Amino acid sequence: MSIQTSSDYEFYMCEDKSENTSKCSCMGGRVSRYLVPALLLLLAEKSSHGYELTERYSELGFTEANFDPGSIYRTLKLLETEGLIKSKWDTEEIGPAKKIYSITSEGIEMLSSWAVNILKRKKIFEVFIERYNNLKSSKK
Repeated sequence: MSIQTSSDYEFYMCEDKSENTSKCSCMGGRVSRYLVPALLLLLAEKSSHGYELTERYSELGFTEANFDPGSIYRTLKLLETEGLIKSKWDTEEIGPAKKIYSITSEGIEMLSSWAVNILKRKKIFEVFIERYNNLKSSKK
């Protein structure tokens, strides 16, 4: 039985590869699991209609190739049912009426909880990346 060491492996991150990163097999998880806090953040910044939220969501860096924009509308409906957001119809603009979403005080509380959780995960990921980069450096 032989023991494998870091020098036995090639280390790279998905973005280091020249091929399409949407085919990454690292099973790192989908960023769409952060759709709820992202929508709460966007609505805390500015009340918006669904299409605008879809555009602003991608500005946060969530750009999965297979992202379903319909999931934003389904999530908005869920958040409204849970009382985290509210909506009203805007009929004053030219064109068809648009449903404008805004965050509630309960939504602000949930956003704060998410921010604490994400900050904890960020620290864990920073330690992970630092140790991973140390492995890459030790191989050279």
